[in-house]
Amino acid sequence: MPMINEAELKKQIKSRTFAPVYLIYGTEQMYVRNYTDKLLNAVAGEQPSDFNFHRFSGEIRLPELAAATQVMPFMSEYNVVLVSDVFLDMMSKSEQDTFFDILKAVGEGTVLVISLPSHMPKEKTLDKLVKTVSKHGAACEFPKPKAMTIEKFIAKWANENGKLISRAAANQLVTRCGDDLTRLKNEVDKICAYASGEEVTLSDIEKLATVNLESRIFDLSDAVLAGNGDKAFRVLDLLFYQKEEPVMMLYTLSSAYIDAYRIRVASECGVMPEEVAADFGYGKRTFLLKRVKNSTARVSTEALRKSMDLLMEADLKFKSVRVNSRLYLEQLIAQLLLTAQEGRR
Repeated sequence: MPMINEAELKKQIKSRTFAPVYLIYGTEQMYVRNYTDKLLNAVAGEQPSDFNFHRFSGEIRLPELAAATQVMPFMSEYNVVLVSDVFLDMMSKSEQDTFFDILKAVGEGTVLVISLPSHMPKEKTLDKLVKTVSKHGAACEFPKPKAMTIEKFIAKWANENGKLISRAAANQLVTRCGDDLTRLKNEVDKICAYASGEEVTLSDIEKLATVNLESRIFDLSDAVLAGNGDKAFRVLDLLFYQKEEPVMMLYTLSSAYIDAYRIRVASECGVMPEEVAADFGYGKRTFLLKRVKNSTARVSTEALRKSMDLLMEADLKFKSVRVNSRLYLEQLIAQLLLTAQEGRR
């Protein structure tokens, strides 16, 4: 059976025509979790017996998994095995081979469900997993939904809370919080609980929405590149107040500078932003290139190179020695500010 889409998975659940093995994965975690639950409820029921339901996650003991997939259903139509967020990349080659052999030989009456709601293996490993499951069962990917779909979800959640929300307000919420559906639903529920009027306004979102890490980092990098030290340190202070992981802060800040350097070099070579986006797989995130291109317009290419060196040095230090992460990031921001100031063109 080849790759299936959401509609086909729904059809199989409704008709109770199940494949022996399923893979449910993708970048939209809410869909992955929801459809994993729907499939499990359809196959095993809401309260499955311990005899007919076996759960594995993370580091898996392969002999136990193999045995579970060969259990005959007891007073039930199916024996169900759930493998959630398996750490395939931590397995040796022989262990991976054994895991894939298990998928190919699921016993009669057993439905094996592999769900990846929060841990994705490396691309090469994932490709092999998708191909194997597609050959012996059904693989269903849930990518990030389109902007219009996200807006419909936001409107639906607002209505469930007795509120209206305009398209402009929904867009603003996505801009501030990102496009993760689980996070957006929590934000809509929170804002609707505190908003006083019948409609969620832009002002409500400005006051109540929690800005995601990526948006804050853009604010931070924009402030650094503009030479606005006061704003840069205020944003950094807020990130620590929100208990963001310093390693993720450094990673996201480095990504912003990588975007800036890519579009700068491409521009100097006469390459259009659309080509850069296609070559590096930006997809819907093409707007990032245009944003960093504008924010770095007054900073020299040499200054961007020096900034990249500073970020690389910081990354190596974070990974090799124990440091006071707050103090070190403050020093890094000061160095980046100085580099940007010296590299004004």
